[in-house]
Amino acid sequence: MNGLMFGFSATLLSAMLWPSLLPIGCLPYLCLGALILFKKAPSLSGALFAMFWLTGFCLVLSRQDLPLPQQPTQVRGEIISLVSQNSDWVSFDIVVDKPNLILGPRAKLRLTWQSEAALRVGQVWDFTFMPKSISSVLNQGGYNEQKQLISQHIVGKGRVIHATLHAEYFSLRNHLITQLTPKLSGLMQGDILLALILGDEQLISPAKWQALRQTGTGHLVSISGLHLSVITAWICASALFLLTRLAPHPSRRNLVLALMLAGSSALFYSYLAGFAVPTQRALVMILLIMLLSLLRRYSSAWDRLLFALFVVLLIDPLACLSAGFWLSFSALAIILYTLESAQVARSIDSNQTLFATSCVRLRQFWAIQWRLSLILGLVQAIFFGGVSIHSLWMNMLVVPWFSLLVIPLSMLAFLVWWLGELFGQSWMVPFQLADLSLMPFGKLLEVSDELPGHWHSVSDGMLALCLCVLLALTLWRYMPHRRQYWQWHLMAGLLCVPMAIFVFQRIAQVETAQWTLHLLDVGQGLAAVVEKDTRALVYDTGAAFGEDFSYSERVIIPFLNTRGLADIDFIVISHGDNDHAGGAQALAKAYPQANWITDVDHLNGQPCLPQQIEWQQLTLRFISPQTQAGGNNASCVLRIDDGQQSLLLSGDIEKETESVLIERVKAGVILKSQVLIAPHHGSRTSSTQAFIDSVAPELVLFPAGLNNRYGFPKDDVIERYQARQIRHLTTGMEGQISVTFEHGTLEVKTYRRDFAPFWYNRLFRFGDLINPE
Repeated sequence: MNGLMFGFSATLLSAMLWPSLLPIGCLPYLCLGALILFKKAPSLSGALFAMFWLTGFCLVLSRQDLPLPQQPTQVRGEIISLVSQNSDWVSFDIVVDKPNLILGPRAKLRLTWQSEAALRVGQVWDFTFMPKSISSVLNQGGYNEQKQLISQHIVGKGRVIHATLHAEYFSLRNHLITQLTPKLSGLMQGDILLALILGDEQLISPAKWQALRQTGTGHLVSISGLHLSVITAWICASALFLLTRLAPHPSRRNLVLALMLAGSSALFYSYLAGFAVPTQRALVMILLIMLLSLLRRYSSAWDRLLFALFVVLLIDPLACLSAGFWLSFSALAIILYTLESAQVARSIDSNQTLFATSCVRLRQFWAIQWRLSLILGLVQAIFFGGVSIHSLWMNMLVVPWFSLLVIPLSMLAFLVWWLGELFGQSWMVPFQLADLSLMPFGKLLEVSDELPGHWHSVSDGMLALCLCVLLALTLWRYMPHRRQYWQWHLMAGLLCVPMAIFVFQRIAQVETAQWTLHLLDVGQGLAAVVEKDTRALVYDTGAAFGEDFSYSERVIIPFLNTRGLADIDFIVISHGDNDHAGGAQALAKAYPQANWITDVDHLNGQPCLPQQIEWQQLTLRFISPQTQAGGNNASCVLRIDDGQQSLLLSGDIEKETESVLIERVKAGVILKSQVLIAPHHGSRTSSTQAFIDSVAPELVLFPAGLNNRYGFPKDDVIERYQARQIRHLTTGMEGQISVTFEHGTLEVKTYRRDFAPFWYNRLFRFGDLINPE
């Protein structure tokens, strides 16, 4: 049985990294690998079962007769989650009503609606909406919304045009959330209490989430193994204590009753938490431990962990696309390894004094915490691009406090309040006490921004180096230091070589001839980064909307961090349109040392007039406009070259400015460039045939969003470039596009095809989660 579960889990997790979902091509190799590695039929059977289960699951999810885009669509669905609300706009998730679907996953949609209607979870509406693809902007270091939506079984998005309420179903959890949310919102830590009790995080502000992440304590407000274990242990111990004193019995009756009560409580608490992935994992393990105890069967902790992994993936194979899945199972594996280590097992003796036992437990707690901080810090860096420097000492303070006081007191307050509600009373005093117990934690979160180095961004290169060094230290620690193991010691030494090379390059400041253009995917807008020897130039910032959304914060800054580009020498803003300059303020705050070149008045930069700047062995030639003005035709046109290769950044210039530039070629202005960022996103007002001939690019890049309302780039514009056999790429189709210039050659890489060519990063149509071909 263990072999089957292991083969199933390992094969399914590896399939998450496969470029194509349908296993026809890779199945023979996976089966052969399973046979070679395990040489057991159960493992092979598990591998086969995993591949067909994943494929069938996704096909059922994506083939539910959902409509195609570009036309109003009608669908009946139940509201299952209210995602966000901004002014009169509300975003929510619905599950599509499919009466003919008896089993299998049900497709979900994420809709937005500008309405004053009072939406509640459990309502069933008949929606008429304009559908939209779930495909999102994709860049290195940026948030992968597309992957997150797939993990939640959301196969399409849309904007509601009209809706009619059909019915409203009663849900105990939703009813409790509705009743409790306004009462807790008035408490200082009511947002944390609501998350601890009902798993609802709607009251937690983005600022508090930032504080939770940078202190490494976000796991404390997401109901998982810690919370479920604490509640189960308290109820089991209390029930057993009362039964043995009030109704003693020589048989195992009291133990069975206590375990059944604790198991039922764990199941109910998981229901209140919404059965999230960490909750599922913890519930499966707790119920398995209880069942084996009742049956008097032995199983190791690792067997129970494997069984929990198998059940979670069997219920939802897409769960492993979420960061919480990896953080949850990694944390439990670290705890089990620490608790079962030989040194800890030998350290505890029944004849030891209470003080000596306490010292052993403290050392055990310390061993768990530093391992969790180190390993989960690396996992966190992989998913979020940074690590919390203060997570170790904060967790050592906060975890015992939550386990012994906050969680039990919060659930007790909830039960007292609920009992009062049944009798028509409002008993909020226990909640006030629970809120008081959270005050020290709240103070820690408030001062987290003032702590030095509270959040450290980690580049992809540095992360890879750290993983190599960690693997080398692990090999050195656990491999015997004997002559016959010299191959392993040599491997450990080789794993340290990349770090040594990196340190040498930093000290010697080695200069290279290579430089790279990164055209970022910022929807219908423009943002480009030119990278040369760990320094960068930024051209335009993408758009900003409202007070809390900016592509500079969502895309550009995370990208620069993941590339390890802390030194931004120049920021060039072509003109003042929002899709080019909307994120300027965010960049100015993040990189105050940068030199600004722009004609936008409020940015206080150096004017973009014809001039030449030498930067990092590259020549920056600003060739337009001639005078300071406004509008698309006054865009700052920049040509970058290294003497052999060149790049032309043209902003939003139109045919009038293109004609002026062509005339200036006679006066010595150089337009010819190997790579061209297409003017005005591929509009018909630009890219005249004469301009294309003057630039004569080998590659043209269109900064245009997927299915944008303008229809950029226009088909006839693309045909002009194709007629000259010029290769073209569009950010909305490819995600981030990176072009490396070195020794007269161009190396082109895109996010969807090269940086992360996994099946869940493919370009999806509405209602078509997976194209298995």
